[in-house]
Amino acid sequence: MRSWLGTLVALVVFGVGLAGPTAADPAAPGTALSADHFGVLAGSAAAPVQLEIFCDPQCSECAKFEADSGGELSRRLAAGEVAVTYRWMTFLDARRHNDVSARVGNALMSAADPATSAVAYQGFVNNLYRKGGAPSNEEIAATARDSGLPAHVVDRIAAGQPAVEPTSMNAFNRVQLVAANPDRPGTPTVFDLNSKTLVDTDDAGWLNRLVSGG
Repeated sequence: MRSWLGTLVALVVFGVGLAGPTAADPAAPGTALSADHFGVLAGSAAAPVQLEIFCDPQCSECAKFEADSGGELSRRLAAGEVAVTYRWMTFLDARRHNDVSARVGNALMSAADPATSAVAYQGFVNNLYRKGGAPSNEEIAATARDSGLPAHVVDRIAAGQPAVEPTSMNAFNRVQLVAANPDRPGTPTVFDLNSKTLVDTDDAGWLNRLVSGG
């Protein structure tokens, strides 16, 4: 799944910002860019359940998924039982002739920060999907603030500071998506990184089952 890592990582030169005065509880699971810089790891790399979730910010099915599962994901992230690597896609921009996925996706990448807790990040994801539409940078930043992201992260989202090159991110994550779900490489796709298998999220108890080892 990582065969393009060496060539595409070089396209991204933006780092993670330093923690500001509103740093999160150091004992709480946090967020960071993934090693390839095209995903956001929310939670501990040592969590027993490791998920990879592929979504486009404009995807209506992704919005339904987050409405159904986002609250439970938040609880499991807070408990340190689950970690999620979000891989953001931007393919719907071309279909809808806009730049919404790129703009929101950049903000979601900007939110990866030592001071952003995993729970706050998941709340940010939940709230962005709940609101939907085509938010401006200022509106995205307001959602980030309301979701509990630290002030310095909110400021850089409001400023639209580049965190990733969206076309490169989409291309890289598309390769990962096809490798994870070759038969139906759509969004949302949830992949279990431990068992290297797709997760059937149609079952309402899918996350409980994974955590319990069932």
